[in-house]
Amino acid sequence: MGPDVRENLCAHYDAREMQHRAARPLGERRSRALTAFLEQLRVRGLRSVLEIGCGAGRDGMLIARAGFDYAGMDLSTAAVQHCTGRGLHALEADATSLPFAAASFDAAWSMSTLMHLPGEDLASALAEISRVVRPGGLVEIGVWGHTQNREWTGDDGRYFRHRTDGDLRAELTCLGTVVDFDTWEWMDDGGHYQWVRAVVP
Repeated sequence: MGPDVRENLCAHYDAREMQHRAARPLGERRSRALTAFLEQLRVRGLRSVLEIGCGAGRDGMLIARAGFDYAGMDLSTAAVQHCTGRGLHALEADATSLPFAAASFDAAWSMSTLMHLPGEDLASALAEISRVVRPGGLVEIGVWGHTQNREWTGDDGRYFRHRTDGDLRAELTCLGTVVDFDTWEWMDDGGHYQWVRAVVP
């Protein structure tokens, strides 16, 4: 991840964003996806979960309270401090270079994070996730996509890269075998949420 992209993301989230995020509800579809993820973990007998982009710990708290061994990581110092303040294990790290040994986790979860990665960084992050999740482990990822490939920077300085469903599927070959793919919250301009469930080979 380039220094400008990293600095702008951290500047945004290290301000007062975490307080707002902590109080924001997950939303019906994300809550349903997380509930289904936790059920999949139980069914498959998986115990340890890494969250890439832990933010304010909204998902992490639910994962930990459900009895799973949780670790979170985020670029934002404020996010990590917020999570550790809530009793979660979290550390500051880059998704393209995860500070964990191979096969350290049974599963990984990442929502609304990886669309901030520019260039080839998504492929690097997916390869890293596949590396730190053990073979046969479960990975669920959600990002904002679009009917057209596009990249842009918001007024708040955050970089976004939106991919079509087809291009995201092509990128996911770095991760493993996709067993489910869904979209929701379609916008008038073609933007929509993309969700994937994959199994690491």
